[in-house]
Amino acid sequence: MYNKVIETIKKFNMLNNGENVVVGLSGGADSCALTHILARLSEKMDLHITAVHINHGIRGEEAERDERSAEEFCRRLNIEFIAYHCDIPSEAAKRGIGEEEAGRLVRYEKFYETAEKKNGAKTAVAHNMNDKAETLIMNLCRGAGMKGLAGIKPVSGSIIRPLIFCTRDEIEKYCDDNNIEYCTDSTNLQNEYTRNKIRNILLPWLSENINPAAAMNMANASELLREEEEYLESKAQEQYKKLLKDSGDGFVSLNADGLASEHGVIRRRVLRIALRSLRPDMRDFGRKHTESAEDILMGDTGRRISLPGGITVSKGYGLINILYDREKQGAFCYDIEPGKKYFIKETESYVLLSLNEEKNIKNAVNICTKKIDYDKIKDKIQLRTRQTGDFISIKNGRKKIKDIFIDDKIPSDKRDSYPLLVCGKSVIIVGDRLGTDYYVGQDTKNILYIYIWEE
Repeated sequence: MYNKVIETIKKFNMLNNGENVVVGLSGGADSCALTHILARLSEKMDLHITAVHINHGIRGEEAERDERSAEEFCRRLNIEFIAYHCDIPSEAAKRGIGEEEAGRLVRYEKFYETAEKKNGAKTAVAHNMNDKAETLIMNLCRGAGMKGLAGIKPVSGSIIRPLIFCTRDEIEKYCDDNNIEYCTDSTNLQNEYTRNKIRNILLPWLSENINPAAAMNMANASELLREEEEYLESKAQEQYKKLLKDSGDGFVSLNADGLASEHGVIRRRVLRIALRSLRPDMRDFGRKHTESAEDILMGDTGRRISLPGGITVSKGYGLINILYDREKQGAFCYDIEPGKKYFIKETESYVLLSLNEEKNIKNAVNICTKKIDYDKIKDKIQLRTRQTGDFISIKNGRKKIKDIFIDDKIPSDKRDSYPLLVCGKSVIIVGDRLGTDYYVGQDTKNILYIYIWEE
């Protein structure tokens, strides 16, 4: 495996002689193997290695054990060790995201912070071939496009992944062959998270019942998709430059006829490039929004549409115009999962969903409490601002949210930043209204308690 890693480092020009390298070291098999290989390589390439360990403040004594083990491992290898202690549950609440995502963000923030202190060092992380397969399955199930299916890149800016073509079995064998003691995170064995279900249940089943090389084949397919994704994106960038007619603070204008004549694959990519040029943070943009912009392009002159985050797309005088109104950037979108407390910074409020268990929210101000039939939820729950097509179910059918705003006398300047709890386009809660589709009834088996409050 050592030689395979060296080949990967050379192929993707990951490291140069004399470089500083920050390596993420959790204490598990993957990161220990990576750190050990880099330590061996440092003798030949004069690398200056710093191992960074993140204690997430979640697993108590087990987390302390992992930190001690990682520190002792670095002592034996004679490399620098830095540990950061972080309160991930609090970070998740502040950022309005799940603990898993918050942990990932904090880890990379600390990696970048350390790399800056080390004169812009490269950061090595231990993603492997199994991780590529897991990511492909996750993104496929989420309906991702080619970029999502291409998954994890060997190199992303200053982030390098030397183990990306190694399987988990190879990594564990390397650890055994080199007498490397590593820790096992007990949460990786719990099938509460989607990735763990894929890792512990789905991939082993595919390997046993479909193809023993299933994970490797999926990872290889992901790599092919990555190469094609990079090629198509480069072509789209070329066409964007050719079709760009004008741009400035908050607007982009493209040749409408020229863009309309492109293949749909390039057409949609060019539109997303234009959107990203105005709003680099595209978290609340999905395929449907790109397709909505494409509909305007392919339609009659004079049409326009408003998209999330203050984006407006219109067509006129041979141009497709994309405008960004910063005064409407109050738009937001948070994925909300039961059992986790979220802080919504845009509204300075908190949200908690509790399945089959009522909660006593202390120090709550302006609290909104509702309960719904959880089995009627058919999509992920989000707290977000309005989007085209939003509706709420009522006694005799459904009603558009824009009409609800009018009925409830919500000021027009507040409507683009007004919070909605939704399931797809179906609004669960707007203000004090609850969609009738979600009412608790005699046949309800699972009740979801919803709490929205200020402190």
